[in-house]
Amino acid sequence: MPYIPNVLIVDDEPGICKYLKQLLSRKHYKVSTAVSGREAIKNIDQTDFDLVFLDLSLPDMEGYQVLDHINEQSPETLVIIITGYASVESAIKVLRKGAYDYIEKPFKHEELLKTIENALNFKRLKDHHTESEIALKESEERFRNLVENSLIGICIIQNNKIVYQNTEQNSLLGNLPDSFKIIDFKYVHPDDIDKVKRSYESILSGKVQTVQLDFRVSPTGKFGNRTDIRWLQCRASAFNYLGEKAVLLNTMDITRAKELERLVIIKHKMSSLGRVAAGIAHEIRNPLTGINTYLYTLEEICRTDKFEPDNIQMIKKIAGQIQIASNKIESVIKRVLDFSKPSTPEMVKMNLNQSISEAINLSAATLRKKGIKTETSLSENLPDCYGDTHLIEQVILNLINNATKIMNEKNDKKMIKVTSFFENQSLFIRVDDSGPGVPLKLRERIFDPFFTTHPDGSGIGLSLAQRIIADHGGTISVGASELSGAEFTIELPVEKRITLR
Repeated sequence: MPYIPNVLIVDDEPGICKYLKQLLSRKHYKVSTAVSGREAIKNIDQTDFDLVFLDLSLPDMEGYQVLDHINEQSPETLVIIITGYASVESAIKVLRKGAYDYIEKPFKHEELLKTIENALNFKRLKDHHTESEIALKESEERFRNLVENSLIGICIIQNNKIVYQNTEQNSLLGNLPDSFKIIDFKYVHPDDIDKVKRSYESILSGKVQTVQLDFRVSPTGKFGNRTDIRWLQCRASAFNYLGEKAVLLNTMDITRAKELERLVIIKHKMSSLGRVAAGIAHEIRNPLTGINTYLYTLEEICRTDKFEPDNIQMIKKIAGQIQIASNKIESVIKRVLDFSKPSTPEMVKMNLNQSISEAINLSAATLRKKGIKTETSLSENLPDCYGDTHLIEQVILNLINNATKIMNEKNDKKMIKVTSFFENQSLFIRVDDSGPGVPLKLRERIFDPFFTTHPDGSGIGLSLAQRIIADHGGTISVGASELSGAEFTIELPVEKRITLR
């Protein structure tokens, strides 16, 4: 019985679905369509597809979410991304997520059919490989035809030698001599040799099946000239080739993407610097304006020839107000210095639940006064971790205080829930509240220095919290809570790992 490929087209443009369905039906493929992410996921859960054409822009969700679902529920299904706004970054992202290829709109008829043919050939090759090594040997020529014109560099390493490389891979490193051995690492940047060597050895030893990493190479083996250095994204997988163990290497030149990433980071830092400067100016301007006003009033009083008792009282009052304004300015400067030069954590072995309980106890009086209920779900027998107990307490206390300020404006049920648990060799702390939550568009900005949505906030607390957690080798993020408010999640490593500044 002839093989009939089963294809799913996911696109919210009826014209695209109709065009692809007609084109593939003429090839005698079985074709289904979906116009939304939910409809696509439903189809994928009910039917085994050989190939999925997936648009990145869907009305109800991003195509990346559908791609993640396919990778989890149907990893044998190949995915070809169709998009009208392809870029180097988006291409790298979808390929990293496991997509087979991507095609830009509008389609080129010949390119589309060639990509489909290559994808189905590749799938057949994979299916044959899982069945037996003999099938793989018989399909070697088909494999070569598939990868030879790929835009991704592909090579096979066996016995520490490159036994096959396609045209793209050859262009990345040039023609290597027959005597070249991969373990020489001659073309790898000196700073990256260690991680490349460890990854390669872990594949050969069987500790892992697949590794993925980015590293720098030079086709000439010289690294003095910056223009001669290329960044490669590499995925290496162990497999059997012609009956022997080998490593399949897929590489992509991401030099341009890395450069764009560097420029984006610089732009982001400059933008953050601008917000910091604006925040400092805003924090200082108000008390400074007050000082100038009081000094003007004081000048007016001093113009009189004789001081009355009322004038003396007014001078004392003005001096007091100037002192208060001066203290506010000094407080702003202190907060900025604390943020820019935070103290180095004193890393000791600690019980995370004890720090959480201490922070909750310190805020108990305020929470009772505000009518806020607290709930804790602290996992028992948490492994100890290395950290600074006082700094961790400061972070948790800051999150609780922030939630308290936000919920102070609400009249409905007020609650804060603190949770701890151990998962995937990491310790987690979650602080949930029933406040208004953090809008999606602001979640990336709330950790910026001096960014605040609260009229009495300084915008320093969350930035300092992020710095402290980063110094502990961890991360802090914000999302939506089951209590309808915000959910802050802290992840900390169990082992001692501090980030050097």
